[in-house]
Amino acid sequence: MIIYYTDNFAGGREESHRLLGKALAAYTGDEQRAKALTGALKKGEHGKPFIEGFDCFSISHTGSIWAVLIAESECGLDVQTGRKCDIKAIADRWFAPDDALSITLAETDQSDAFFRIWTRREALTKALGGTVYDTGIPPVSGEYVRIDGDLYVIRDIQIPGMPDIYAAVCIYNRESISEPDFIRL
Repeated sequence: MIIYYTDNFAGGREESHRLLGKALAAYTGDEQRAKALTGALKKGEHGKPFIEGFDCFSISHTGSIWAVLIAESECGLDVQTGRKCDIKAIADRWFAPDDALSITLAETDQSDAFFRIWTRREALTKALGGTVYDTGIPPVSGEYVRIDGDLYVIRDIQIPGMPDIYAAVCIYNRESISEPDFIRL
């Protein structure tokens, strides 16, 4: 699995599309093929982008950070900057009870625990092709999640040179996952 990323994201759909094309060109080694692939971009039921007949990918952005994870099986990526929010209300409303409790019981920074769970939850949701507003997502604190017999592996990651960014990846049907390769765009 490979993550292409930049910290110069200006925002917007056109810029995200351009960066995806740049990542696909680097991934395939063929700018013309990358252009054709980005032209074939489609969206799933809940807006997850995909390209028929191509590897799976997941895009995430926060502030000036933009990243895409490309893998051979269904995958999810989430990147977040920490910010002030009503941690307890959000966790109680959207997180599985065990995850919400783990934030309350965090011995260190509850905000840190919250954003780690948030990115893991969103990475799983993206791998599922679902919506972040789904209240049926199981606990994501552990390394593995089983949903309807399917195995998902979730892992916190650190994007090089970005220590203040929370990030997580989720890959479908793997016993384990190694550290992704990171390539700066």
